[in-house]
Parts: sequence; structure tokens; C-alpha cells
Amino acid sequence: MTKSDRTRQHIIERTAPLFNRKGFDGTSLVDLTEATGLTKGALYGNFVSKDEIALEAFRYSIERVREMVRGKLLGVSSYKNQLLALLDFYSTYVLAPPIPGGCPLLNTAIEADDHRTSMRRVVTKELLNTVNFIRDLIQDGIEKKEFRADIQPAEIAYTIFCSIEGALMFSRVERSREPMDIIIKHCKKIIDQISK
Repeated sequence: MTKSDRTRQHIIERTAPLFNRKGFDGTSLVDLTEATGLTKGALYGNFVSKDEIALEAFRYSIERVREMVRGKLLGVSSYKNQLLALLDFYSTYVLAPPIPGGCPLLNTAIEADDHRTSMRRVVTKELLNTVNFIRDLIQDGIEKKEFRADIQPAEIAYTIFCSIEGALMFSRVERSREPMDIIIKHCKKIIDQISK
């Protein structure tokens, strides 16, 4: 890794929590320089704009979440148990995310909805990646006869993911695990219902 690559990575890692907690508009240039210990010139010598820093910080945050999910599912053999492990991941993730400030996907999606529309395509792709990941686990489970053949994997994946994201929002605002615990219990019932 070159010095330039290390500097870019340092900027991304130090600014990811800022953007996740404060949002794009709430994160000032002063915040960025204080978090990184670099000057404005050094920041813009490595990135074209604040938008580019925010985009790379978002990608970094999403990759950190993916790494945690992969670690949680590592060695879990059945597709049903992988889905249950994913739910357990969200159960602990809700109040202890890898990037301070909560779910980077949820936080960025709210901004991208009608304010930072330039991020909408990137966020949509990540939302669909997550739904498709859940859908594929269900589809693979059908093929291995772990789940019933008469179910709709995409519908169940959307139901689980949207329930989890809603519970994340509620639990974070309320500073309580209860909403997430209720939704996790409900999603586990869905998985039991579709299991053979």
C-alpha cells in the first residue's frame, strides 16, 4: 500500500463515524480536519470533494457490516441456521454497530431519499444486495429441502429486511432493545413457519 493509499484509508476510517452520526450536511470541513488530523489541502489532495469522501466512507461502513455478517455466518452449515444467525447478528448490532451512529445503510438511505439524491443509486444497490442475500439463503434452503417449496423467497426477504430496518430505527431512537427483540422473535417465527 502506497503512502497515498494509506492516507486515503486513514481519511475514510476517521470520517466514516462522522458521516454516520452527523450526516452529510451536519459534517463540516472542520469536523473532517479534526477527525483526521489533516489540513483541508491534504483532504482535497486525496479526494476530489466532500461528496467523494462521504461516498467512500459509506462504502467502508457497509463493508465493515458485511465483514461482521460473514464472521457470524462462518461455519454455519444449514440455510435455516444461517438465517437465524443473521437475525442474531442484528439483535446485537442494533445498539453496538461497527461504525458509531447506528446502521449506515438506514442513516444514508434517509438522507438519499430526497435530500442527497446523488447517493440514491448507491444506497438502493446496497439495499437490494442485502434483500437479495436473504432471498438467496431462502432460495438455496428451498433447493436443499430445508424450506417449503410453496413460499416466495423475495417476499419473505423483503419482510424480514424491512422489519429489521424498522426495528433498528425504533430501537436506536428509543435506546431500547425491546423493539428489535420483538421483531427478531417475529422473524424467527416466520423462518419456523417456512421450514420443513
